[in-house]
Amino acid sequence: MRTILTLALAAGLSAAATAETPTYRITRTVALGAPDSWDYLTFDAASHRVVVSHGSEATLVDSDSGAVVGHLGPLKHGNGVMVANGRIYATSQDPDMLVAFDLATLKQVATIPMGKGPDGALYDPDSRRGFVVNEDDKTVIAIDVETGKPVFTTDLGGAPEFLAAAAGKLYVNIKDRREVVRIDIASGKLDARWPIPDCEAPHGMAVDPATHRLFSTCVNGKMVVVDTDKGTVVATVPIGKRPDGAGFDPKRKLAFSPNSEGTLSVIAEKSADEFVSLGDVPTAPGARAMAIDPDSGRIFLVTADVASSEPAPDGGKPTRFHFVPGTFKLLFIDP
Repeated sequence: MRTILTLALAAGLSAAATAETPTYRITRTVALGAPDSWDYLTFDAASHRVVVSHGSEATLVDSDSGAVVGHLGPLKHGNGVMVANGRIYATSQDPDMLVAFDLATLKQVATIPMGKGPDGALYDPDSRRGFVVNEDDKTVIAIDVETGKPVFTTDLGGAPEFLAAAAGKLYVNIKDRREVVRIDIASGKLDARWPIPDCEAPHGMAVDPATHRLFSTCVNGKMVVVDTDKGTVVATVPIGKRPDGAGFDPKRKLAFSPNSEGTLSVIAEKSADEFVSLGDVPTAPGARAMAIDPDSGRIFLVTADVASSEPAPDGGKPTRFHFVPGTFKLLFIDP
């Protein structure tokens, strides 16, 4: 374990906001090594494991001790992961498929054909269905996790990025159209398409089912909050630039945006119609995807050590980082 580093909120917050914000700290760094490319990770409350997809494998980490407990693969360009019905599902490309592994033995037990370019994956325990968005053919496929068979395929009309589910509905960010689409899970029909014009390339998505609010993180440094019943934009809140994920803590009523510049933006949900930025917590460059333990509030981020960086010449884009091979790691961040 590396030395514990307390993370103070960025300067400029009011005293009242600071008092309301948990003080987050990096409590553990888990070395995962190569492969160095990474995308999504997920937290499984039942097994207390974090599943991290990176390149040709998915790595399982004990969410309490930080011990690496297994490796799943081989995968090809692995992206999304989800845990359901005693199995871990990981997307794999070339060929495009969803690969299922037994959670107890970690052995591969099935493959399920997907659309072109399978990316994000999500399990919805209410419907007992898993969902995979396919970036290249612009579809989402629903999976019955008990039979392992596809249930429906829905054309999204644009390139999807990530997804969330609540109360019988599936929500998907459409990154090339600045939209959120809503799908009825029972029928598989797309029943709403909502514009979010201020959100450039929406990436991360999270939802608060209690208030019917959806959070989309945007690469232009904004979080857009959408009413999941009406599709109206309730709020637009500043965050860091180039996020790839999002999260929501239902106990503390906090939304998060992990940003590639090396910050974690914290947003307080004061009510269903009031959202306040509590500032940015410094994390690590490249840590722009996340998972959260909704019980403890522990946040998991992934990144690697920085070898060099290239500031944008015009200042309009964030710094580009180059990482040291073999230094891929999982960060535990606790409130």
